Amino acid sequence: MKSGRVIISVLSLSLLFSPLLNCRGQEQKHEFGVLTALADKYKTDKGSGGHHYTNVYEYFFYPIKDSVYKVLEIGVAEGASLKMWRDYFPKAIIYGIDIKDRSRLNSKAIKTFIADQADRKKLQNFIDASGAGFDIILDDGGHTMEQQQVSIGYLFRYLKRYGFYIIEDVQTSLDTGNRSSIGATANGENTTLTMIDNFIRTGNIKSQFMTPEEENYLTANIVYCVLSSRRKGQSITCIFKKQGTS
Repeated sequence: MKSGRVIISVLSLSLLFSPLLNCRGQEQKHEFGVLTALADKYKTDKGSGGHHYTNVYEYFFYPIKDSVYKVLEIGVAEGASLKMWRDYFPKAIIYGIDIKDRSRLNSKAIKTFIADQADRKKLQNFIDASGAGFDIILDDGGHTMEQQQVSIGYLFRYLKRYGFYIIEDVQTSLDTGNRSSIGATANGENTTLTMIDNFIRTGNIKSQFMTPEEENYLTANIVYCVLSSRRKGQSITCIFKKQGTS
């Protein structure tokens, strides 16, 4: 593994963030569960009724919740998670992209756009309209190998320094009975989970769906990733942290 790469197990999160300290070194008391409560309120499957992702995300997002200004979620559906993020990040504009028109959800704090996440030109059109500088980008889109890997390859550079990029539902990489629909090879060598595993082992990003420039940018700018498996491997999410120098 390259120097500076850090892989953190989910079991260690409580040790990293408890107790949380403010800038003066004083303990901040926070009862975890707020994000999950919002997920359940709006009936998004990220909460306790589905994948249980929010109880992992809150460890990362609570310390920055009042300094997050731009969030992008790929895959809008009925807008449940956009509303969850809107309520959790009080100062943020929440952007959503989807292949379908979801403009009925638009408001002062929620902005939706039509885009195919595997089409770089459409992604660039979105960036041209929204601007860069996202604090968080979360992929809950189509979950195919091409969609997941093109999206992170193209969009990662539009994160702020120290920003987070999340790929949800990485368990689709393990769907051995449905290889053709997710775009995976028979041996699984091109899956998103294989890409993540290679990064964990070597510190390098390799993907047949990315350009060499995208691979190199990710390799140089991902400081760590956290791979979380929930519900006995039925729900897998990966959180990438961007370094602070570019």
